[in-house]
Amino acid sequence: MWEVIFLQNLDNDIKSGNFKRVYLIYGEESFLVKEYENKLKESIIPAGAETMNLSVFDGKGFSGKEISEAIDTMPFFSEYRLVIVRDSGLFTIGRKDDTDLLAEYVKSIPDTSVLVFCNEKVDKRNALYKAVKKNGYVCEINMLKEKELTNWVIKLSGNKISASDSEYFIKNIGVSMVALKEEMTKLLNYTGDKKITREDIDIACTKSVESNIFDMVGAIGGKNTELALDIYGNLLNMKESPLGILKMIARQFKMILECKYLLRKKYTKQQIAYELGLREFIVAGCINQSRNFTLGNLMKAVEDCAKCDIDIKRGLIQDKLGVEIIILKYAK
Repeated sequence: MWEVIFLQNLDNDIKSGNFKRVYLIYGEESFLVKEYENKLKESIIPAGAETMNLSVFDGKGFSGKEISEAIDTMPFFSEYRLVIVRDSGLFTIGRKDDTDLLAEYVKSIPDTSVLVFCNEKVDKRNALYKAVKKNGYVCEINMLKEKELTNWVIKLSGNKISASDSEYFIKNIGVSMVALKEEMTKLLNYTGDKKITREDIDIACTKSVESNIFDMVGAIGGKNTELALDIYGNLLNMKESPLGILKMIARQFKMILECKYLLRKKYTKQQIAYELGLREFIVAGCINQSRNFTLGNLMKAVEDCAKCDIDIKRGLIQDKLGVEIIILKYAK
């Protein structure tokens, strides 16, 4: 809830044009971090004035002095100069001199400049983090909750998709907002003015690798060897590596094992999701798949996947064949 409040506060700054001198926008959801970077840019810099009034420092190859000098530069026929610093490493260990320099500098940024830091991860003990929080605004944007993501997809579709079909769409595409937006664009081009159905999703969209792995393990549990091998073949055609596929199969078996174990301990679906750090729809799917396996089967499957991984890396078995053996063993 607090993240929503922070986003509302950031939206208020953008709407009012009353900007802080420095912002830090960070978190797991890179799509929204980028979106708010763009919103700030569009509201601070007039269209066509970017060349003279915008400086972007992308990565770790820039010094604190270079950044501070850009901030000190006066804007040209614009109220503000905007400086954006992305993934700089300044909020983690390793750049102490630059971090300390900027931590001191953000206390006195000129009224004619706005500094925006965009990161995925930060260390809240970091001197620059503390300085930005005290003198500007810090906004953490993590993955949206299921209902928030479902509502976002509905809005993205122009209300052409129902809540239940929105959930189906997310299950098939995954929770990456970048991927969801790309696949929704394809869907809207395919369906035109019509309402979006599950059949449309199946036809027009590309399932995520994770969704394919989920279906494969479901086919393995359902003893549908032909379907499991078909999905495996499709993943190989998508240029997924056998070792990568094996790791995802092992991860799926592990999640099913953990969900089944906690379910036996009388945990609710919501408690399991919280305990394992998973979304509820993933837990629901794992619980459903767990009915086709015993705890012993699942533990052995995880062990076999680990052994297969080692054997492949040691050259004792060919990678494609090793994964096929795992599929055949547990689908028989």
